[in-house]
Amino acid sequence: MTDTTYPADASAETYLLTVRGKTAAAALEDVGTMHNATAGAPQSAAGARALGDLSHNVYAPIGKELDGQLLFIDLWNSMSGLGTFFSNPQVQAAAGQLFSTRDGVVWSRLEGFGAFHLSLPSGRSAGGVGLLQARVTSVEQAAGAFAAYAAATINTARTYGIVNHSLWVRVPNPGEAPTPEVIGVDLWMDAERMNEYYELSLGFDHLGRVFAGAPDTSVWRSAPGDWVEW
Repeated sequence: MTDTTYPADASAETYLLTVRGKTAAAALEDVGTMHNATAGAPQSAAGARALGDLSHNVYAPIGKELDGQLLFIDLWNSMSGLGTFFSNPQVQAAAGQLFSTRDGVVWSRLEGFGAFHLSLPSGRSAGGVGLLQARVTSVEQAAGAFAAYAAATINTARTYGIVNHSLWVRVPNPGEAPTPEVIGVDLWMDAERMNEYYELSLGFDHLGRVFAGAPDTSVWRSAPGDWVEW
């Protein structure tokens, strides 16, 4: 039994939070130490989880063009809890210590976009992440294109070690108008095999017609070192 009281809107529906930015410290080891003393501190982690933060993972970039950046991927099941947590001045101060610049975005899960979730073989874990973020002509029109992309690539992608493929739409900040911006998140067993797969450039002919601009793509690996995650 637990005596933790969760927010009233906590449910089985999950929301994706991505926080991506330039780190304040140059050395990743120093960033990790600061992270574990702030966001990863027991009291902070417990507070986030009590407000609906179901998971928190940290990724470092692959490739020199993203040197100095860091990516957090969290899954929350309470929008009110997420808002409460990040409106806390201490949380904002801690984020300011970790990042010199950052972009935090909340995303809502999309259905009908060809998402899939596969099992991990025994002894394996997800070590790579591929992101595709783009504005689309319309979310409704994009659904069929993304579903066709997934259908055309899932079998080959699995041979390279894909685990999960999920699609999300941007949740506007209070007072903002909705925008047709989506993000695709791929989890892979191995970062090197992930890169080999993306170099094949499979299936993108299905997507080009629904992009309203050039997509932002990036590849990441589990941050090396001892990071507090849950």
